Amino acid sequence: MRGLPAAAALLLVSAPLLHAAAPLPVRLLELAPTIITARPPASFDLIDYRSAEAAARARPPAEVRPHTIFGIKHHVGFGGGYDNGVVHATAGFYVTVAEWGRWNFGIPSPAIGVGRYHVYDPRRRRGVVREESSIFLSLASVHYRAGHLAAWGMNWYVNLEQVLDMRRNMAGSQIGISFSRK
Repeated sequence: MRGLPAAAALLLVSAPLLHAAAPLPVRLLELAPTIITARPPASFDLIDYRSAEAAARARPPAEVRPHTIFGIKHHVGFGGGYDNGVVHATAGFYVTVAEWGRWNFGIPSPAIGVGRYHVYDPRRRRGVVREESSIFLSLASVHYRAGHLAAWGMNWYVNLEQVLDMRRNMAGSQIGISFSRK
């Protein structure tokens, strides 16, 4: 309590020193005139409703990890095989619908190609080997993802498939390589 009168005395002695400083000079601020536009009253209920509707229309974020093995991939590739004395080679468009690890499973897909067939030549009266073009149908295929080609931005696959030669109505199997962006 003794310190209280000493603090009051010190404050009274220093009060004239606070008023001794000169006042700061006054400067006028010249500002451009501002025009305030009249806005009609806004209903924030309508704004909230519109934002809620936009959020409802927005797509949900993609799954981080899909819960299914099914996913369509498009492959372009080529292959070859030898069955029943017939050599064949194809170039085709493959569609795979399921992926399990590095394996992709294909559905029937078209391909064009050539084959070396044994045919009977009536003029020579004997069998000869002749190359003929044909349309092939890849009945079932499995594609093993072997790697990624960074320069092309594609994955490459080794594929095994069962094919049907539509011209000769012959089934066969072949091995090949295909490429896909996925």
